[in-house]
Amino acid sequence: MDSILKKIAVSMLLLGILSPVIRGQTSNDSIVRRQTALRDDYINKIKAVGFTPSLKPPPIVLNNPRSWGNYDDSANIIETCDWNTLPAEQRAVFADFANKTGNGMTAERFFQLAVYQWIFVHELSHWWRACQHQTAEPYENEKAANRLASAYWRERDPSFYRFMLGVFKGVVENSPSPVPSGQLKEKYLNDNYQKLPGGKAYSWYQSIMIIEVSQEIPPITFEQAVKKSGIK
Repeated sequence: MDSILKKIAVSMLLLGILSPVIRGQTSNDSIVRRQTALRDDYINKIKAVGFTPSLKPPPIVLNNPRSWGNYDDSANIIETCDWNTLPAEQRAVFADFANKTGNGMTAERFFQLAVYQWIFVHELSHWWRACQHQTAEPYENEKAANRLASAYWRERDPSFYRFMLGVFKGVVENSPSPVPSGQLKEKYLNDNYQKLPGGKAYSWYQSIMIIEVSQEIPPITFEQAVKKSGIK
């Protein structure tokens, strides 16, 4: 992450506005309670614009999925992670991100922000699309979920949104593209989707999609994103 992004991160950390949700991790029960509150806020915002989800709110399961978050449509559950049981090689990924952010950011803190906030809302967005029977090829499906998550956080916590957008820009700027020469990135993801989650290539893909969404003019509101993904 370049010096400008580091300065942004420092400022947000000093102001204490990076995380409206995470306030410390003590037990599995506390994690589930926090994530349930975030889940319910997301669903209530959908209901506020006139939609009634066709599926029940997804229960939250702590089972460390390889992509650090997953909506299982076959069981209508959202899978997330527990730092205390996360494999060492996975912790190392978050330690690397924290080191690049600098200025006192710990691996666990970055994990909380990325997994319990951004990725969790991304997976809730897959749940909402499942409620509306929305299907697409993997690239467009992931991008649609990123559009919903981006709009949600841009409105709920603009500082957190800008922080994460800076992280995603850093991933793309400092990581080589996993797309083979001569291939379209959309087709390559669609053809290799099951192989990529949890690796550097998948992080690059999620990052480039979020950056693309951030460049859409005018920026889409959460209400517009919800309406785009559903039929009343």
